[in-house]
Amino acid sequence: MMQWIFLYAGSVWAVIALALLFIAWRAARNSDFRRHGRIMAILMLAAWLFVALYLLRYRYPGLVPHVPPEYIWWIALHGSIALLPLIGATWLVLARWRQKAQPEHSSHFNRYHKHYGRVLIPLWVFTHIGGIINAFLFY
Repeated sequence: MMQWIFLYAGSVWAVIALALLFIAWRAARNSDFRRHGRIMAILMLAAWLFVALYLLRYRYPGLVPHVPPEYIWWIALHGSIALLPLIGATWLVLARWRQKAQPEHSSHFNRYHKHYGRVLIPLWVFTHIGGIINAFLFY
């Protein structure tokens, strides 16, 4: 039963996160940087919560889905790529928060924020779509 709850919650989160990513992207394109920053901070914090809950379920054997050996490569690829935008978004959000606290501070991440975002967003979209695929493959 708990396994199905995690499946549904993870799938719903993936769809919501994809919508929020699109809204954040549109906000940045429309120069609404305050909205963009808030949405990205929410996404980053929620993504870390999701990862923590995902890893916590490995403490309970009944919650871990069976992954056939021929799909191990997919899980490794999905998990590895998923960490890139999560860590990258965390650095970008923290750099923005630090700049607000210390306006004279301009880090590399702040100067090249737009460039990193253009790389991280497609990776994050892949991550969430991959999570939905995982739900169908392994449950």
